[in-house]
Amino acid sequence: MTIFALSTANGIAGLAVVRVSGHLALTALKTISRKSHFDPNVLTRTSFYDSENGNLIDRGLAVYFVKPKSFTGEDVVEFHIHGGKATVDLLLKTLSGINQLRLAEPGEFSKRAFINNKMDLTAIEAMGDLINAQTELQHNQAISQMDGSLNKLYLSWRKSLIELVAYLEADIDFAEEDIPDDVLKNINEKIEKLLFEMNEHINQRNQGEILRDGYRVAIVGTPNVGKSSLINLLANRDVAIVSDREGTTRDALEVRLNIAGFPVVFTDTAGLRQTSDEIEKKGIEITQKKIDEANLVVELFDDPTKLNFHDDRLTILNKCDLHNKENKTYDRAINISVSTGDGIDHLIKQISDKVSNNFGSYSDTIPTKTRYILGVQNSIQSLLNAKTIDLKNNSELMVEELRLAIQEIGKITGHVDVEEYLEVIFKDFCIGK
Repeated sequence: MTIFALSTANGIAGLAVVRVSGHLALTALKTISRKSHFDPNVLTRTSFYDSENGNLIDRGLAVYFVKPKSFTGEDVVEFHIHGGKATVDLLLKTLSGINQLRLAEPGEFSKRAFINNKMDLTAIEAMGDLINAQTELQHNQAISQMDGSLNKLYLSWRKSLIELVAYLEADIDFAEEDIPDDVLKNINEKIEKLLFEMNEHINQRNQGEILRDGYRVAIVGTPNVGKSSLINLLANRDVAIVSDREGTTRDALEVRLNIAGFPVVFTDTAGLRQTSDEIEKKGIEITQKKIDEANLVVELFDDPTKLNFHDDRLTILNKCDLHNKENKTYDRAINISVSTGDGIDHLIKQISDKVSNNFGSYSDTIPTKTRYILGVQNSIQSLLNAKTIDLKNNSELMVEELRLAIQEIGKITGHVDVEEYLEVIFKDFCIGK
C-alpha cells in the first residue's frame, strides 16, 4: 500500500507538508495536480484539485523523489500547501479517495526507511531525539547518532565477534589439529578488548540518562524559605504558588530548563517540617522521594543561624539583601535574594559546574536508550561466559556464547530479526514521521 500523512505539526501555519510514500506516490501527484510530468528532485509550482468535484484545493509546490533516493527508499512525493486546517483536510480527503492509498500509522515512514536499509535503528531513534531536542547538547548528540556514531561502534564490535566465530568454526572443521597456544592467546586478547570497550560504554549510561531525562535538582527547605519563589525566578515565569501561608506546596512541581546546554529538571518540593495535616504529610513523603532521586539537592535557608552544610548539597542562604544590612557575610553558603535577583547568576554557575562534573567528558557514542544498555550488558555476560570455557576441549560452547553476543548487538542496530521490537521503537513517533 502507498501511505500518506501530514508531516508538519497540526494547527494553523503558513505552510503544511503532506508526504506520500509508495509505488503510487507519483500517480497520486499527477491525479491531484492534473499534470503529466514532474522532474525528480525539483520543487514544482502547481495547483491541487479535489478529484471528486474538481474544485481547487490550493496552489503550492510539489516535489517527487525517485526510489531508492528518498527518505523511505520508496517513491516519495511531498505536497507543500498553505497550513490552514480546511486546506489540509481537503488534501488528505482527496488522497484517501485514491485507490490503494491509506493514512500512515505513527512512525510508518521511518519504519519503511529501516526496512529499506536507509537507516539503522539507532539512527531512526536519534531522529526522534532530534525532533524532541530542547538543548544544544541534545541536538548535537542526536545529529551525531543520526550520522552513525553509535552504529559504527556497534557494527565494529559485531564485526570482531563474527571474525572470532568464523575462526573458531573453521577450527571445529579441522578438530584433529590442536589449537596453537598463540592462537588461544589471540582469541582471549580480542575478547578482553571487547569486554573493556563494552564496559567503558556502559559506564557512560549515567551521562545518557542525564542527556535524555535531564539532570535532576531538588529544591528543599522548611516552609516559606523561598523555594517556590526561587523556581519561579529560575523559570522566569510563575510555575509555583507563592504564599506567606506555610504548607501551600503539597506536591512536587517540575520545571525543565536549559543550563549551559544541559537539560536540567528543577523540582519545587513541599516544605520539610512536622505536621499533623495528612495531605501535607503526603507532600513531605514526595519530597523525600525527590531527594532520593535527585542528582543534586539545593537546600534553601532564610535564617543564617540555621544554616546546615552537607558535602553533597548546595547550601543557599536566601534574603541576602536583608542580611547584608547587618554587614554580615556567610561565605560557606551561596547568598541570594529571590526578591532582588542578587546571587542568582552565581547559583546557576554553581549548578552548571555540578552538571558538567557529573556529566564528565563528552562522547558522541553515549548510550541514550535503555535497550542499548541492556543489549550491551547481555553481550558482556555472553563474553564473560565464553572466557570460562576451555577452548581446546569445548570450542563449540564458546562459539555459541559468541553468537549470543552477536545477536544482542544485532538487536540494537536491527541487523537481526527484530520484528518484535519494532512496535516498541516506533510507538512514540507521531503520524507523518
